[in-house]
Amino acid sequence: MGKENPNEVTITTYDKIMCAWHSCMHLTKVFENQFHETSDDNPAKKLFEEAANSQGMQAAKFREWLLEQQNNHG
Repeated sequence: MGKENPNEVTITTYDKIMCAWHSCMHLTKVFENQFHETSDDNPAKKLFEEAANSQGMQAAKFREWLLEQQNNHG
């Protein structure tokens, strides 16, 4: 691997998944808010609902992975 730089911060896969989980949760909330703020007759309302659901499902997958890592590695 070569010499490690002691001043360099190491970002692990766990760190990246944690960041992705946080981002998905944030986007879920953003899309849910947009959904609630959009009138029922606006076709974009359905898009916001679908986006919130999609991001929420992805966030759940990231969370599951994080919990598995915690349980397996103490």
